[in-house]
Amino acid sequence: MLASLVIILFLAFLVTEGIVEYFLGQAFLRVPVLTPYGWLLMYVSAAVGIGLACYYQLDLVALLSQYLQMSPPILSGLIGEILTGLAVGRGANFVHDIISKFFPVKV
Repeated sequence: MLASLVIILFLAFLVTEGIVEYFLGQAFLRVPVLTPYGWLLMYVSAAVGIGLACYYQLDLVALLSQYLQMSPPILSGLIGEILTGLAVGRGANFVHDIISKFFPVKV
């Protein structure tokens, strides 16, 4: 089950990173007026991560509670989904940092 959680989380990172980069990332890099506001992409990633986690009802806190067999178990809810979304959004930012460091855009 833990391997499944890791795969789900990794895929969520990639999907979030892909959505943000596809719709906004290149615009912030190539449009001179938007370039100074590139720091906003971090917050957009967080919002997309929260939106995806809430839409798919992905609550890693509850899933880890079940995996660790906590008593009483933590039930899935909005707070867990928001925390999961923030983690996914931040993870997407890490993926972006790694990709941009090792595979820079050639202008």
